[in-house]
Amino acid sequence: MKATVTSSVAATGRTASHRTASRSAQLSIVIPTYNEAQTLPLLLQRIEAAVVGKNIPTEIWVMDDRSPDGTADVARRCATRVPVRVVERDGPWGLAAAVAEGFRYATGEFVLVMDADLQHPPEAIPALVRAMHEGADFVIGSRYTQGGSVRRFGFLRKLNSWGATWLARPLIPPGVHDPMSGFFCLRRSSLENADIRAVGFKIGLELLVKTRAQRVVEVPITFGARHAGVSKLGAREQFRYLRHLLGLYAWRFPAAGQFARFCAVGACGMTLDLGLMAALMSGGVQFAAARAWSVLAAMTLNFFLNRRYTFPDRRGPVASQFLRFTGACATGLVVNWGLSSALYAAFPARRGLYPLMCAAGIAAGTFINFFFSRSYAFADAAARPGSKGAQDGADGAGVKPDQRKREGDQLI
Repeated sequence: MKATVTSSVAATGRTASHRTASRSAQLSIVIPTYNEAQTLPLLLQRIEAAVVGKNIPTEIWVMDDRSPDGTADVARRCATRVPVRVVERDGPWGLAAAVAEGFRYATGEFVLVMDADLQHPPEAIPALVRAMHEGADFVIGSRYTQGGSVRRFGFLRKLNSWGATWLARPLIPPGVHDPMSGFFCLRRSSLENADIRAVGFKIGLELLVKTRAQRVVEVPITFGARHAGVSKLGAREQFRYLRHLLGLYAWRFPAAGQFARFCAVGACGMTLDLGLMAALMSGGVQFAAARAWSVLAAMTLNFFLNRRYTFPDRRGPVASQFLRFTGACATGLVVNWGLSSALYAAFPARRGLYPLMCAAGIAAGTFINFFFSRSYAFADAAARPGSKGAQDGADGAGVKPDQRKREGDQLI
C-alpha cells in the first residue's frame, strides 16, 4: 500500500497537483506529525504569517504516521495561502523516517524541518532562510547560542541536553552550540549524496554529520513551552540515542569505530588472560611460562571475536587468516610479554601486583595489534556490499527502523 498524498491551497479551495503548486517553491517545510491535531492549525497559521509577503515561496509537507486523532484530516482542512501537502505514511514509523520521506517529496531549493508542537517558533523561519541565502551550509534554530532561550526546561532536561551535546562534540564543527535541535534548514542538493539513515529521533544531528556541513550558522530562538501532549523522553529514548551516536562515530571515524570494537574484544581477551594467568600461577607454573600460555589463549579468543565483530566484512579462510593474525600480532606479543616481564623483574617487592604489570603489557600491545590486524591480517577480504557485517559496521549497532511510537517532540 502506497502513502496517501493530498494537498490544499487557500486561493483555490480545492485539491492542487503536487507539481503545479510546488513549481516555484523556494522553501520546503517538512513537518513530521503523530497526534498533533490540537497544535497543527495554529502552527500552519503562524507559518503563513511568517513567510507570506517575505518573498519566500513556500510549500509545506505534513508527514503523518496515520495519527489516530485525525491529524491528517485537520491538516487538509487548514486552508492557507501556503500550499499544504499531507502524506499519510505507511511506515516505517517514527520522526526520522518521516523526515527522510519528506525530503523525497520536497521540491524547494532549501528544506526546513520543524516539529508540530509549537515549541519551534515559525517566526524564525525568515531568519533561517536568510542565513542560507548568505552562504550557510546548515542553519540551526538554536536554543543555546547568544540570544536563544528555553521556556520551562527543568534541571534534569538541561543536564540531559548538555550531556547529549557533549557526547556528540567530536562529530560536529567547532562553535556549534545546539546540534540536538530539531529546527534546522539546509540545501536540498546537499542530501543527494548523503548516506542518511532514518534511525532514532536526532535527524538533525544525523544530517549535520552526514552532509559534512562546513559553514554552520545558528539563529537564536526561544524554545517554547509544550502546548499539548506529553514529553516522551525516557530511558528507552536515551539508549536509542547512544546507539545512534555510536553509529555516527563509526561512520565519521571508521578506524576509531573499529578500534573501539577492537578494544571491547581486547577487554574480553584481557579477562581470559588475567584469569588464566592467576590459575596457572596458583598452580605453581613459572611466571614466564604462565604468561606465554595466557597470552596465547587470549590471542586465540581475540582472533575469533575480531572476525565476528570488529572486521565482519573482511572474513577470509580461517586457517590462513589466523596465521596472518598471529604474525601481525607478533610485535604486540613481544611488547606485551616483554613489558610485563620487565616490570615484574624490576619491582621484586611488588610482584603481588603482577595483574597490573600484565595489564600494562596488554595496553601497550593493543595499539600495535590493532594496526597490524587492520592493515594485514584482515585486509585481504574486501567489504561485501549488503552483507550483514557491512550493514552493522555502517550503522554502528545494526539499529532497526523506528517503531510506531511517536518521538517527534524536542527531547534533548
